Amino acid sequence: MVVDYIEMLTYAEIDLDANPCIIPDCGHIITLENLDGLMSMKDFYEYDDRGETITGIKSSSEPFSISGQKNCPSCRGPLRNINRYGRITRRAWIDEATKKFIVWANAKFVPLAAQVKAMEEELKSPSESDTRRIRSSLSRLISSGSHVDFTNDRGNQVHRVSTLTEESEAFQSAIRLRYTVRKYFDQVNEKEQPFSQIYNLVQDTRRHRGVQHNMAWTPDMLQTRHRLLASVILLRCDYAILATFLILCKGTKLKIDVDFSHQRKDCVTLVNECRARDQPANEVEGHLFFARFIALERGFADSMPEGSAPLISAQQHLDEAEALCIRYPGQTPGMASEIDDARTMLRGSTFYTNVSNEEKAQVYAAMAADFQGTGHWYYCANGHPFTIGECGAPMQTSRCPQCGSTVGGERHQFAEGITRANDLEAQFAVLRV
Repeated sequence: MVVDYIEMLTYAEIDLDANPCIIPDCGHIITLENLDGLMSMKDFYEYDDRGETITGIKSSSEPFSISGQKNCPSCRGPLRNINRYGRITRRAWIDEATKKFIVWANAKFVPLAAQVKAMEEELKSPSESDTRRIRSSLSRLISSGSHVDFTNDRGNQVHRVSTLTEESEAFQSAIRLRYTVRKYFDQVNEKEQPFSQIYNLVQDTRRHRGVQHNMAWTPDMLQTRHRLLASVILLRCDYAILATFLILCKGTKLKIDVDFSHQRKDCVTLVNECRARDQPANEVEGHLFFARFIALERGFADSMPEGSAPLISAQQHLDEAEALCIRYPGQTPGMASEIDDARTMLRGSTFYTNVSNEEKAQVYAAMAADFQGTGHWYYCANGHPFTIGECGAPMQTSRCPQCGSTVGGERHQFAEGITRANDLEAQFAVLRV
């Protein structure tokens, strides 16, 4: 029986002390040297100068697909139950689960973004019957001497609007969509991703067994882009719902207490994380919504004169957003006009400006087109997926949305280490977005 498929040596010719053999579940006998080479051990482990003894684990290894896993060279049987290669085979399963998560998250986000845009348009022009029912509800509140409290957290504020607009189909539809977006936000949270779930299961098992050593944490395997996108459209939902309701209250005698500090805090968190991850478009969104909520609050605040700290802070956020638009024009289409609208709101010239950006809508439409096969998906040098539309090659210097590494330069040239994500494209090809 041949056990060395390189030198074609039989079991009788092998020195087991120098070159041990492994017997997979299929029953075939294969030398350790052969299997190590077949499983590409040197791609995942550090070896000594002689290339014989494993000295450590490589800090980074390129993700690969389950379809790239190796099988028994004799019968093509699986090798995943061999403990020596457990880290490699299990990493492949995690990578595959992460890719499926990316496909699912992108497929969910595009229609959600389109629904949020449609919701904004519907709230912008409510029906006469809707407006009449809401004003009737507000009149009853005024007659009873009640007031509306918008000083608690974001969820409670939206719930308060829901209870005051129970007879309005437009508001109830918007609030249902808001809960759907919130659910999506929770689903794409890093804690719900395959690697995090497996990490927590392993840590829990180790604690039960009394093992003190912690498993190495690999945060670059976690996908943050979808959560950041979800944060943006969740802010859009809250802003549209609250602003539209406050417009209806404007000019009435209803007493309203407004404090949007929770929204501003979330905007700052979004800005800081996007800045750390080199995602300028989402960072601009964070700056914009910070200023919008300040302007909205100013319309009902008793003390927010020109030169007050909140207004100065809002102007600073808009200045930073403007600088980003100048620096990254290709990644922030149409956002310069949104900044101008926000400045108008802060001056008090306009109480509320609808978030409308046709260029941004085109970006989402391009994302949907990518999922249908008109764009191309690639992996950056660190193995993170990203997409390029149109011809499928970069026209300007850009960065990976996950880790910030350079992925392309000018004139259709990719950065070093970029590889085509054929496995992701195969999964996107069957989507119907």
